[in-house]
Amino acid sequence: MKDILNYIAVLISFFMFSTVFSQNSKELINLQEKLYSDTSEEFRVALQTIDSVSLSPQDKALYYYLYAKHLELDNQDGKAYEYLRSSKRIYKSIDSISKAMDINLDIIYLLQSQEGNNVPYKPYIEEYITHAKKIGDSLRIARGYGNMATYYAYKGDYNESVGYYKKGLNILKGKNHKYVESAFYNNLANLYNENLHKPDSGIYYLKKELVILKETDASAEDYYHYYLNLASSYRHKKDFITANKHLQSADSLPLNNYELKSKWIIYNNFHKNYAELNDYGNAYKYLLLTQQYSDSINVTEQNIAINDIHTKYKTKEKELENQILRGDVKTKQVINYVTIGLLIAGSVIAFLIIKNARKKEKISHQEKLIEKQKLEKALKEYELSSIDIMLEGQEKERQRIANELHDNLGSMLATLKINFENLKLRKSEINEDENRLYQKTDDLIEEAYQKVRRLAHAKNAGVYASEGLIPALKKLVQKVSIPKKLKVDFIPYGFNERLDNSQEITIFRIVQELITNIIKHAQATEASIQLTHHDDLINIIIEDNGVGFSTDKMNAEDGMGIASIQKKTEQLGGSFIIDSTPGKGTTILIDLPI
Repeated sequence: MKDILNYIAVLISFFMFSTVFSQNSKELINLQEKLYSDTSEEFRVALQTIDSVSLSPQDKALYYYLYAKHLELDNQDGKAYEYLRSSKRIYKSIDSISKAMDINLDIIYLLQSQEGNNVPYKPYIEEYITHAKKIGDSLRIARGYGNMATYYAYKGDYNESVGYYKKGLNILKGKNHKYVESAFYNNLANLYNENLHKPDSGIYYLKKELVILKETDASAEDYYHYYLNLASSYRHKKDFITANKHLQSADSLPLNNYELKSKWIIYNNFHKNYAELNDYGNAYKYLLLTQQYSDSINVTEQNIAINDIHTKYKTKEKELENQILRGDVKTKQVINYVTIGLLIAGSVIAFLIIKNARKKEKISHQEKLIEKQKLEKALKEYELSSIDIMLEGQEKERQRIANELHDNLGSMLATLKINFENLKLRKSEINEDENRLYQKTDDLIEEAYQKVRRLAHAKNAGVYASEGLIPALKKLVQKVSIPKKLKVDFIPYGFNERLDNSQEITIFRIVQELITNIIKHAQATEASIQLTHHDDLINIIIEDNGVGFSTDKMNAEDGMGIASIQKKTEQLGGSFIIDSTPGKGTTILIDLPI
């Protein structure tokens, strides 16, 4: 069921690849074409040859998108999700709203495919449909309805799912989007067969799909789904002979993708149909083939039909045994059949015993894992609390030192300077040497006063100033930029109003520490800070073209090191991603809720 429902999502993703990104650099377009042709390692190396720091926003959005798809293919769905969101934010910031909405489809497919996913993805579908209606794009509206239909099918609301598929077909009518229309018919047939138990309705929609398949010179994979669903319709109608004919048609197709899984599904249906026809020879033959393909593709589900086949075999054996007792068969045959029955029964009992023991072992392992997770959670909360206290203490100490310098020592030096000048005026007669001494002392007092004043202002710098976070960061960038050595760009977006003072302090200290790390360790010539305020989220992207480092060797550091920033981000309910490779620079993505 889930494999077939994913069919429409795959189609949507395919269409998006061919239409979304047409205004980017040739280098990135070539990289996009390699996404599915190269191996994972080859594509990763190709990604790292691109200097992401110097990319335009349009190219950077595509770069993050391709990086997300690479991570998704490498089974790193969590990181892929964050990169997709970053790509979408950049597209929205440069008013490429349609491209941002198309990324919603990738996010939806990614979240749908995850087992035990807790991230709600219905809002992404609703946002996509709203935009499609706003711009009057019929194909996009239909795609949105297709995703909404898949959503309700996963939730078990099959009538609602059927309703959205039909709404999508009404939109597509007469629009010549045959490929998507064909997928809608196939999914409708699957819902009517497997969930609503109306096989005649399933056959009705499959006939409509067949017309399109012939018109479009469809692939073997498309015909495979058609024949498989058609066989399912006749199986539900109890016409197992016709069902097997359509399974034979599916089995004869030259499939290029997922051949092992496809054969497993076909043979599994064959043996069930033959069992219903009481053709136990063919049922057993296809049962063995199913098990062989099951081993090949690591299918772990126990075949429910095995017990049914064995039960029917045992019934036949019992009938033969009765005939033997009536004198029609030799005693030796009785012993053979009884032995076979005992072996089968013993195998089933052994299987159940082993299964029960493994279940108990699994439960015990899960209980230990839960206890371990509780301990780790408590330690993590304690560690984050300690970091919070430390940061708060640092800020208070900075403020105390600044006030002490400004109010006490600064006032003392100012008073000393005034008294010294009064003393100088009272000297009616001083020779030239004494005058130079007075002047030198006066200069030293002035220099000490100015140094104390500058130090007090430096300790109280940043977001304590009345101008706020953005001006403070602009000043920071101006100070750290060194002509011909280090160029730092700062790009703020969406900061129309001031944030809470504590939030501005936190963001300023994070950026300040990361920029300090670049200066100290990265050996970079270019760096960029992108700060985006979007809805209830602050997004920070800091990149450099420096020497990079191995994230596997990153150690937890005291103070406001990278590890501490990461923990602080997590404590605030945000996310922290660091992407760095030796010799290839570093990119850090931070999302903070506000």
